[in-house]
Amino acid sequence: MKHNIGVIIGGPSPEHDISILTGLQAARILKGKHKISVIYWSKDNKWYLNSPKLEGEDFLDQKKVTRNALQIQLNENPGFYLKNKKIVFDVFLNACHGGPGEDGTLQSVLELIGTPYTGPDTSLAQICIDKYLFTILMRDNNLPVLDRTLLRGNETSLNFEPPYIIKPRFGGSSIGVEVVEDLKTAKTLVKDSDLYSKGVVIEKYLENSEDLLIAAIGYPKLNLSEIEKPLRNYQSSAIFNYKDKYLRNGGLEGSSRELPAMLSEKDKNEINSLASQLIEVIGIRGIYRIDFLKKDDDIYINEVNSIPGSLSTYLWKNSGLSKYELIENMINEALSSRMKEPFLVRSDGEALLNAKDIDSKLG
Repeated sequence: MKHNIGVIIGGPSPEHDISILTGLQAARILKGKHKISVIYWSKDNKWYLNSPKLEGEDFLDQKKVTRNALQIQLNENPGFYLKNKKIVFDVFLNACHGGPGEDGTLQSVLELIGTPYTGPDTSLAQICIDKYLFTILMRDNNLPVLDRTLLRGNETSLNFEPPYIIKPRFGGSSIGVEVVEDLKTAKTLVKDSDLYSKGVVIEKYLENSEDLLIAAIGYPKLNLSEIEKPLRNYQSSAIFNYKDKYLRNGGLEGSSRELPAMLSEKDKNEINSLASQLIEVIGIRGIYRIDFLKKDDDIYINEVNSIPGSLSTYLWKNSGLSKYELIENMINEALSSRMKEPFLVRSDGEALLNAKDIDSKLG
């Protein structure tokens, strides 16, 4: 069935540019099969309707992509409006990385609008974006995670030895991730930086560890991709960073990698098992990517990216599942999901009728 799909891209996030590229790729993949519109969420929190035919560089010219201003109205007929006329979408494809597009904020707005959307729901988005909460949840379920805690201003030591890695508590997998030699350096680096204004996590740095990534989709049944080993530039960085991931060789799809990663059957089975256990704990919606670290014989769950770059569709290239099938599955999952109904038990007016006047409650 052909659907009217709004692909939401951009957003006030450090990963704004990568979101644009992810969304335009998804729009191209779906174009011809569905009616596609691109909804551009600008860095200054405004909304614009655009064509799926645009290229990434077109968004460098803001005049070009901000001609058709949209408004979100939460009235008796909520939704996106262009010149006071509602544009009816069957479903939204959320291609926003980091920030309010991936932390539950946009999800809450779309739930108020009452239109289905792809990717994590509000609660899953909040779990995955919060590196500290996610670590506690994994640890409490006996899943292997690194020593990781909040960076607090009054601490003079940690329970694990340097060097360390610091990361924004609420953020993506690469921006703001830095290796530091000691606690003092960590505090100096985050001081007065907007990247860390909402909190910082600090963890043990595993020197010479390997990054291993696997993607998962839960609809119509759970499916795990092949395992990827990104090949980073060790001369330029001690970690798999933003430049390695998004800027070399034309971007994420062209990044150097082993796919499938050359691993022992034992390691492959362990990663697949840990991915399945993680999904049992937090659930899955849309396509997300689970990042692992391997050091010698130990494998650790690092984090989950609930809306990964390029929606991680490239990780299935040897599986027989096409990019179109993967994204179409996300669309069908969203359309088949029930929108959350308000929970109104006990909001029947009885407490209002039995209450005394408000002034009497003020003491």
